[in-house]
Amino acid sequence: MQSGIASPTSATINNPDYPKPTIAWFTVAVLFIAYIFSFIDRMIIGLLVEPMKADLQISDTEISLLQGMAFAVFYTIAGIPIGRLIDRSSRIKIITVGVCLWSFMTMVCGFAGQYWQLFLARMGVGVGEATLSPAAYSIISDSFAPNRLGMAMGVYGLGSAVGAGLAFIIGAAVISLVASTGDVSLPIVGDVRAWQAAFLIVGAPGFLVAAVLMFLPEPARRSTTGQPVTTAPSSEVLAFAKSRKGVLLGIFFGVGFVNLSVFAAVSWLPVLYMRTYELGLSEAGYIAGGAMVFAGFVGLLGGGWVCDKLGGQAHHRMMVSAVAGVGGIIGGFLFPLMPGPIGATILFIIFFIACTTPVGAAISALQQISPNTMRATLSAAYLFVVNIVGMALGPTATALIGDTFFPQAEGIRYAMAIVAGFGFVGAVTLFYMTARRLKSDAEGAVTPANAASA
Repeated sequence: MQSGIASPTSATINNPDYPKPTIAWFTVAVLFIAYIFSFIDRMIIGLLVEPMKADLQISDTEISLLQGMAFAVFYTIAGIPIGRLIDRSSRIKIITVGVCLWSFMTMVCGFAGQYWQLFLARMGVGVGEATLSPAAYSIISDSFAPNRLGMAMGVYGLGSAVGAGLAFIIGAAVISLVASTGDVSLPIVGDVRAWQAAFLIVGAPGFLVAAVLMFLPEPARRSTTGQPVTTAPSSEVLAFAKSRKGVLLGIFFGVGFVNLSVFAAVSWLPVLYMRTYELGLSEAGYIAGGAMVFAGFVGLLGGGWVCDKLGGQAHHRMMVSAVAGVGGIIGGFLFPLMPGPIGATILFIIFFIACTTPVGAAISALQQISPNTMRATLSAAYLFVVNIVGMALGPTATALIGDTFFPQAEGIRYAMAIVAGFGFVGAVTLFYMTARRLKSDAEGAVTPANAASA
């Protein structure tokens, strides 16, 4: 039986049971702030590579395991059961607990004095952060009609770019403040190294975010016809996934290859500025962070707006991702190889716009083709693939290529170009193929509910 997606109908677009726009956008705003802090806590380590290496006497490859593997493995392993729990329980309560957990574990990183302690703490950060996006995707999808979903998802997804950029900017500010002494004295904690202080400072505000989250309303779960729904059994989830495996794998691995590129680049971007262009740590953090925030606004908000203007259907979103990905190929291969920091930054911005565009577009497409009864579960599966391919492999693949084939001080630039460029080649191929498949499915006008029983 041919499977497809439901086109937006008047019932879904004008459904009076959706939350009021002010409530819906307030919910997005709070989730956006939570996402910012999740990425600050996740990415701060990228700016602290050099001081951590000096204090702990570890290699680029060992640092990359803290950036990727330690976080991503438990983030992804915990994601599937948490996704099932989200489909069955209060999404707001689960996110609130998760924010408290990852904030606490980020602060624990600040007390670590040995490599293994940092590794275990990063695992805890990953488990906590596994609660946020599957629940947020489900909540946002229940708060906006399909023709408004792209912009809403883009705003939420913007938290990743803003958070990663702010991680570098805040980290640079902390390092700059204590540059003359090498240590900082904190109340209760006492004297700590600058990189330890950075973890403590960025982890603490998460508890305030959790307090605000507790008061968010829980939107009603609804089907593609706007009606309340119950949770699908595992057998139904598997049947749907099997019926749409080509599309799901295209979305999952397409974004996975984007993540491979982006983590290969972003995890080592301040290091590139310091080793290749001989910038100071604080200067590298400010430039890298500012470029990411600017490019994130363009890619996520611009990409979401374009997708919605084109009609808001899933195949439009994937085609926009494919077209943007061409810029990712060009920027990924070239920005690390530029002779000066200005050219590198301009091309990195082009690259990062391409990286952020699919963040809102692809996940919006996934929500549109997924029955609400299993959205969080499928989102968790999506995050499993995306983060194993991207977060777990991207930083480490870059470090291993650099340590093995380009051991000179600035050799990391060549490793970044290889991984970032070829990652986008794979992503564009999958996005284009998935867009064509989705367009064909849309012409069949088969609903997700029917596809699940195909």
